[in-house]
Amino acid sequence: MVWMVALGSSFAHSGEGHVNKKVANAGRTTAIPAAIVGTVLAWLAIEYVSILVIKVIAAAILIYVIERNLRPSEKVTGGVEVLTKYKIGCAFGGLASGLLGIGGGAVYVTINRRMAGLDIRDAAGTSYLIGAAVVPVALLSHILIDGTLPDVYHRTGLLAAIIVPALAFCSAYFGAKNAIKYLPIHIVKWVFLVAVSASLGRYLWDIGSRLL
Repeated sequence: MVWMVALGSSFAHSGEGHVNKKVANAGRTTAIPAAIVGTVLAWLAIEYVSILVIKVIAAAILIYVIERNLRPSEKVTGGVEVLTKYKIGCAFGGLASGLLGIGGGAVYVTINRRMAGLDIRDAAGTSYLIGAAVVPVALLSHILIDGTLPDVYHRTGLLAAIIVPALAFCSAYFGAKNAIKYLPIHIVKWVFLVAVSASLGRYLWDIGSRLL
């Protein structure tokens, strides 16, 4: 589903010209291998420690995303140092993709704005381009490392496993198209922050429930 959302949204943003392929290619160079590392770490954490570790990491990432997006905009300058920091940031996004089962989009959007100097629409479109390449690598890694695919089919059934991702693709594509055309940029930013905050709330709830 995460992959279908990334593909649908990237097609919509690309069609409207809200992507930066050069930035996306730079991000992919570190995000893709980091996704494999994240998958291995997730397997080790679940097998030998606790799933609580993953939820704590997820909460920390989302707190970082919220804090960075609430900061005032800064002037972005280019250079090797900024590019290096950008690639490191994308590596954390890839790590999140493999570790948490998400696309790392919240991380990519944040660093696309803060480090690459993209506006919110281009930052989102470019993040989906990165995610569209990273997520299938993370997905394949999980299938090979922890063998989750049979369990997914057992729980959902083949029909749902086909229909639900297809609906996710269509929803992401048409949702992105309408957001680009009709939603002001400041609304897009706050919708993004509310969605990330809701995810953070869910992780904190799970962490609190396990600790109590």
